[in-house]
Amino acid sequence: MDFASLPWNLFWVGVAYFLITGAFFCIGFMRLVSQRVKSGIVCMVIAVISGGFFLHYLFTHHI
Repeated sequence: MDFASLPWNLFWVGVAYFLITGAFFCIGFMRLVSQRVKSGIVCMVIAVISGGFFLHYLFTHHI
């Protein structure tokens, strides 16, 4: 895999995407700790699935 051939704009989109996804994951974890299990699991699952879709897109179309 040659990551050097990726454009910088894709890098910044990836950084922003994983910052947002990480925030959803952290919100889900905080909801789990505060006994709101169902909404916490939903937030964490959304973050994981969303991150998987982004990685799938990245490896399919750019690498």
